[in-house]
Amino acid sequence: MCVQDKPPAQTDLASEPELPRKEEEASKEDPKAIFTVTIVGARVIRKTDALSGPGKPKCYCEVKRGDTLLHKTKTVDNSAEPRWAEEFGVLEYEIGESLEFKLWDSDMVGANYLGKVLLTPGAFIEKGCNMEFPMEEVGPNIKAYLGLKIKVKGQEQYPDSPTPEFEVTVEKKGAKEYGL
Repeated sequence: MCVQDKPPAQTDLASEPELPRKEEEASKEDPKAIFTVTIVGARVIRKTDALSGPGKPKCYCEVKRGDTLLHKTKTVDNSAEPRWAEEFGVLEYEIGESLEFKLWDSDMVGANYLGKVLLTPGAFIEKGCNMEFPMEEVGPNIKAYLGLKIKVKGQEQYPDSPTPEFEVTVEKKGAKEYGL
């Protein structure tokens, strides 16, 4: 089971339905894969362009195991909440290795770093996972999330995402009754 201190208050990316894909793009599960990863999407991505204006990032995500690039998503143009719904299998993995998911904003002169998720094996290796992970190094006063699904060899489907929870406190002042 994935471990997270507190579920995010907004929409859970990992529980959203996958975007429709063309039949030729749909990947069949590789029987040699140790586990399968779906990069669902991200939210609350900051703008990196130096010029003022309404520009939004052109995001893509790279997944690495150590120095080995495992997958690079397509670039999603002009979105602070990109959706990829891209699935890939991990064929080689040594116990204890972490997976690093880095988000980038592509522009004409290169790419700007947007943040990362460093996923340790304890978060997914036994039962897989289906949730949003808080991103690190996203900038001051920004909370950004990356939605991921992981199923391990032998699992038919991805695990269910956690049920979103939130707490509401209502303070009633004075003697007037309002039906609460």
